[in-house]
Amino acid sequence: MSVSSRRWSTSKTKVIRLVSGIAYLIGPWMLACLFCISLGHSAESYLDPANVRYANTEVTDIPDMQRHVLPLLGRLGCNGRSCHGSFQGQGGFRLSMFGYDFATDHQALTAGDQPRVDLVRVKESLILRKPSSDDDHEGGKRFEVDDWSYRLLRRWIESGAKTADTDAKFVRLEVLPSEILFQHIGERKSLKVIGHWSDGSAEDVTPLSRFQTNDGAVTAIDSEGRVTCVGPGDTHVVAFYDAGVAPIPVLLPMSKQSGEQFPTVTTPTRIDELLTVKLRKLGILPSSICTDEEFLRRVTLDITGQLPLSDDVTNFISDKASDKRCRKIDQLLSSPAYATWWATKLCDITGNNERYLDPMLRAEASQNWYEWIRRRIEKNMPYDELVAGIVLATSRRPGQSFEDFAVEWSSYFRDEDRVDFAERDNLPYYWARAAFRTPSTKALHFSYAFLGVRLQCAECHKHPFDQWTQTDFNQFTALFDRVSAGESLDSKPARQKMRDVPGLEAMNNNMQRFNMEDSVRAGKAVPWQEVFVNSVGSNGIGDMAGKPKVQPKILGGIEVDAACPDPRVPLMEWLRSPDNPYFARAIVNRVWATYFHRGIIEPVDDQNLANPPANEALLDYLSREFIANHYDLKWLHREIVSSDAYQRSWKTNETNKLDERNFSHAVPRRLPAESLCDAISQATTSLETARVEQANPRRRAIAVQGSTAQRGVGNYALQMFGKPARIGTCDCERSNEPNLLQAIYLENDEEVIAAIERRGGWLHMTALQLGIPFRPREAYDAGMSRKIVQMAMQLPEYRVEAEKLKAEGKQAEYEAKVERIKINRGYLGMFTDQELEKFVTRENTAMKATSDPPPTVDELIREAYLRVLSRDPTDEQFAKARLYVEQSTNTVVGLRDLLWALINSYEFCVNR
Repeated sequence: MSVSSRRWSTSKTKVIRLVSGIAYLIGPWMLACLFCISLGHSAESYLDPANVRYANTEVTDIPDMQRHVLPLLGRLGCNGRSCHGSFQGQGGFRLSMFGYDFATDHQALTAGDQPRVDLVRVKESLILRKPSSDDDHEGGKRFEVDDWSYRLLRRWIESGAKTADTDAKFVRLEVLPSEILFQHIGERKSLKVIGHWSDGSAEDVTPLSRFQTNDGAVTAIDSEGRVTCVGPGDTHVVAFYDAGVAPIPVLLPMSKQSGEQFPTVTTPTRIDELLTVKLRKLGILPSSICTDEEFLRRVTLDITGQLPLSDDVTNFISDKASDKRCRKIDQLLSSPAYATWWATKLCDITGNNERYLDPMLRAEASQNWYEWIRRRIEKNMPYDELVAGIVLATSRRPGQSFEDFAVEWSSYFRDEDRVDFAERDNLPYYWARAAFRTPSTKALHFSYAFLGVRLQCAECHKHPFDQWTQTDFNQFTALFDRVSAGESLDSKPARQKMRDVPGLEAMNNNMQRFNMEDSVRAGKAVPWQEVFVNSVGSNGIGDMAGKPKVQPKILGGIEVDAACPDPRVPLMEWLRSPDNPYFARAIVNRVWATYFHRGIIEPVDDQNLANPPANEALLDYLSREFIANHYDLKWLHREIVSSDAYQRSWKTNETNKLDERNFSHAVPRRLPAESLCDAISQATTSLETARVEQANPRRRAIAVQGSTAQRGVGNYALQMFGKPARIGTCDCERSNEPNLLQAIYLENDEEVIAAIERRGGWLHMTALQLGIPFRPREAYDAGMSRKIVQMAMQLPEYRVEAEKLKAEGKQAEYEAKVERIKINRGYLGMFTDQELEKFVTRENTAMKATSDPPPTVDELIREAYLRVLSRDPTDEQFAKARLYVEQSTNTVVGLRDLLWALINSYEFCVNR
């Protein structure tokens, strides 16, 4: 009788005796219920662990290579990266890393000149002799000759060393207990790991599993699965067996106020309810709600990427309505800056970098990419539809000839009557990047951008922290094998005809490109590179290179017919599936991380089984409701920032001062590079100019697309403060870490000083109002002489006069006025209409400033604090600032130093 049969027989006998003994007491009507319950419990029986079964010298059970041998070798470290699992192997013997390639490993163990398995002289097998140190073994002694590990391997060899039984597939890994809640440091609990298989069998695989802790400061775990409490807090321990990875939450309360001792906490939203469940277990009391000033600055920076204006702060503070925070959230989500800022964030994720695009008019192409995304965020297009426009994109429309495509594509770049690229229904640029042309790089970036999954490890071997094998990676990569960018075969005749221009053949490539760029701007059609889906690929159907075919397969999902016209279609259907485990969670986690100091999963682009969410229920809720709300991004933003969790103060209490992962308080975060650069500009400009830029933020740093520098604070500052280069496949490209160069820049750089002292800035306007001589720097005037300014200011007047003359029928005078307008506009040709509008507004403001009543010193000090820190100064700060300004050479000099000091303060550089 087998072990499982013996266990079931014993359990059945106990059940029958138990039921017979109590039947008389409870009556026949309960008998059936108890019997069913008892049978159901016993039906969950599983085999005893290998260290029990193979401890017996008379064991007759036959080990399976997949279930027992390879997991044992993994536990012993034999197939690890530092031993035989490395690419070069050790001592002429190589295994697949973490034991995922059963056929290759079986060949390595049983074949070759010196096989590790000797079926005739079993005890002489190297797999037994070396680890038991009967022979030299660089890995050291791994087990004794009379150990259960030795007996398991010997029994496998004695039974013929058969390969893995592939009839039954590994299904899942179960760990008991499913959560550990410790009561004190030093307490220890043991895990039991159970493997489940497709044939219905189950086995205690604890001694065949590997274990790790995700935070050694909270808990430790040994090779036997014994978990020891090291310190207060929460983390996960992780069990690994075969393709199974199972994380188990481990907690030790941070205070005595846990469980029933936890005080009542208001939970106005579902987010707060789910967070409080865990805070109660940990005994962490959340911080109080932040002040109105803190909320306004925080939410404005997070949603729009820019500071609130000084009078916005004043108006918000004076508003006594109970719903003012909700109204402010809705107002910010409807503002132009919301779409501008979040389009930049999605360009980071999707990799909008002009250096990787077609060299011809690449800066304009990068701008088109940005504008296409911005327009959809502005319209609040459902996120899945936005992504579908990227994933399923091709350059040509169905049935469109190359000639018609060339005409259409050229129309997006011509100088006159330019067609709006953002109105296209798809965005081919994502697939056209020069650095992402191979199927493997496409697969890596796709999984990063839209799944939040890092697949790099699986490109070479089994992923150490997830279920993915190299086979999974290759099959997923095959989905992108036929997605191509460049010159399609059917376009060659038409393409060549467009290139057959007299004189063009004598030019080098750069000269040809410049010539074609001029032609496009003049309105002519030229040949462009395309994004298209080939009928064959390097590994797909019809492969002429003799390479092995790989069956395309969705990651962890279904196989895709290699003859499918476009494999991206079933891929997109899988993304949109409500039970997709990655798509919605990836964007939800990234949005959450923007509003807090970290994601619910951290790092945000590393969803793997060994890196579970800090709050699984919270991420499940947000992802599920995001889908139920039709992937509505504004719903997601509103749901998060409306919670008490988001609106908590950064000031901590004794229970939550060490909490870094349960969102019990706000954590001060360094401003993103774009926001910081814009904050410098906004804090130093006039209120009127700031209003214009707030209504149209397209020239601010939050709208920088690709790697194009903008006027004002340039690329140097953006790069220094951590703007991502959009080169790789990792959210870690963006850095918010402080460094010495940043401090030097804020203190001494010419750009910062010039921003403070610029013509038309707040300091200049204040000097005009006070009548104090002040010579502003001209660094940001872009060559605007007084004459040019006057010509710009005359243009609107001339246009009004021209229309009036035309209406009165004074043709000659009308034509003369039109000619005057052309002359003025010709002189101003170097400036865009937006720049001219900005300069005119500035001059009008400067002239108006001289007629306004001059502000008091106290008013100016308050304004400085409002525009830089979005709050009033404290009484102590007010007194010190007033004393300094009054003792300065004049008020403007004192204000300049105050403005500089505030910009260099810690509070200015962070969002808290």
